[in-house]
Amino acid sequence: MADTHLAEMFFDRARAEGHAAAFCVRKGGAYGDVSFKDSADRVEAIAAGVLKGGAPTAGVCVTIMANTRLEWVLCDYALLSLGYKTVPIYVSLLPPEIGYIHADTRAELCVVENKEMLEKLRATQKGFTFFEVTYGADAVKLQKFIVIDPTGLAPAADWESLADVEARGRAALAETKGERDRRMQAIKRDDVATYTYTSGTTGPPKGVIQTHGNILSLLENAEELEMFSSEARIGGAFLFLPLAHSFGRLVEYGGAFFRCKIVFSTVPTVAEDLGLSRPGFVPAAPRVFERVYGKIMTGLASAPPIRQKLFHWALGVGKQAIPYRQRNKSLPFGLGLKFGLADKLVFSKIRAKLGMDRVHVLLSGSAPLPKEVGEFFAAVGLTICEAYGLTETCPGLTANRPNNWKIGTVGPTLKGVTIQIAADGEILAKGPNVVSGYLNRPDATAEAWDSDGWFHTGDIGEFDQDNHLRITDRKKDLIKTSGGKYVAPQKIEALLKTKPILSEAVVIGDGRKYCVALVTVDKEKLAAWAQRTGSSPDLDGEAVQKEIQGYLNEINKDLASFESIKYFRVAPEEFSVDNGMLTASFKVKRKEVGKRYKDLIDSMYQGGGGKDKE
Repeated sequence: MADTHLAEMFFDRARAEGHAAAFCVRKGGAYGDVSFKDSADRVEAIAAGVLKGGAPTAGVCVTIMANTRLEWVLCDYALLSLGYKTVPIYVSLLPPEIGYIHADTRAELCVVENKEMLEKLRATQKGFTFFEVTYGADAVKLQKFIVIDPTGLAPAADWESLADVEARGRAALAETKGERDRRMQAIKRDDVATYTYTSGTTGPPKGVIQTHGNILSLLENAEELEMFSSEARIGGAFLFLPLAHSFGRLVEYGGAFFRCKIVFSTVPTVAEDLGLSRPGFVPAAPRVFERVYGKIMTGLASAPPIRQKLFHWALGVGKQAIPYRQRNKSLPFGLGLKFGLADKLVFSKIRAKLGMDRVHVLLSGSAPLPKEVGEFFAAVGLTICEAYGLTETCPGLTANRPNNWKIGTVGPTLKGVTIQIAADGEILAKGPNVVSGYLNRPDATAEAWDSDGWFHTGDIGEFDQDNHLRITDRKKDLIKTSGGKYVAPQKIEALLKTKPILSEAVVIGDGRKYCVALVTVDKEKLAAWAQRTGSSPDLDGEAVQKEIQGYLNEINKDLASFESIKYFRVAPEEFSVDNGMLTASFKVKRKEVGKRYKDLIDSMYQGGGGKDKE
């Protein structure tokens, strides 16, 4: 029988699995398991503590602002069990952005990680300006905070520690049981579970209305994917993705649904934690895989010639094996012998060094994965299954499977999902996991969902002969040159970002005679390159400029003349969330980049490049 709601799903697994590991948490230099029973006991205590402390009315919103950690998940399940709508917030957001989400949801309670984040939240209670709209002090309804780590906080009436809430709840378990049970039983499958906010690259973020049923239906239909397989369960699912993102949230719920322990990590300690935990399933954004690939290739460049030769030989063998592995076919005898040797001498060592020697599958989502990166990982025996979806689809629509994958695609359609390609190439979707709209945004809802109920993704794509979907670009990101030619910038940007010293790239050319690129340079990679080549690391220097021009020349060979990159400029700093060039989910804010670097961009259409004449 299908679960009615997410909290019920978690408690059902706890009753069935009992002493099995639900989570795996690092303490010092080692990881330790936390059982389903112990986790469920803590969830019940937190829920009881919230009730005993004068809980808001069931059905209101409660926000959670913290890094990915066990307490985040326990609080989420506890709050959901009381009938609240939980609203995740990126820790990197600025006070006006945080304030907007609270004004939009009218949240009354917030679970916050520490002193620094609490001060951000308190600032929103004084009023703020966001997207040129001024919100008064009464716009934010926050009354109280629960602080996970209260280190350094002075006592105050507006907050209490999670430890105190939990202790109060343990003492009141019997007293609150009736109310907790009543609230649990009142939750329906089509009730709202969470409002998950989009990144807001072009306007205020939108609160996506995700019901318990939307999320559960995706999990139920994703069982065929075998991501959380018996092999993956040996090491567990590695979770460092932000839980403010639907991708990370899906892993959170997927752990309980598929009875696979969640191994917690943080972005700064990912590399170390992988080595300590040796997980079985690693979901990540392409950016992570790109950086791993870049570091390996950068390190290789300084290795002795004999090691470089061995590596390239092994990599060539690995790439020869890919077509057979994709079709689940045995390797020909000769290739099999060579692959076995390559694996022993090179690939097994790479996987062990990465902490991925027990990995069953890698899952990539939230942005396109460069083909070069996918081929590299596949060659070394680490299959990246690229998937596709949006916050509005909770977040899955298609996915490659461990036994059915194709590099350069996002795989076949998921069970229960229907996809249609519109006349202009846009991907349209229907399914039980596709949400109904946005909170307080009827205009945006009407724009994204047509009268027939199709959700318009904004992405351009096509199915190949094997019914694998290929994403070609974002509809709104398509560049139309002054000559009337359409250019898909994302494929070019993805190629540029794989190059040794580059970190980001933005292709420009809308309404212009030709395309240009604004790129950023990775400081760490640049330093290694400069040391290896004996060149100056000066961004404006001849050596760096020549190196980047070489990348462009290589890429342009495979591009049509109208989409080739004629000129480039290097931005003086890397794009980041802090400087406003990236969203909280690390997507480039194209308009902001265009505004900040207008002069730099214009210089590529003037002077040495010739005046850009229409």
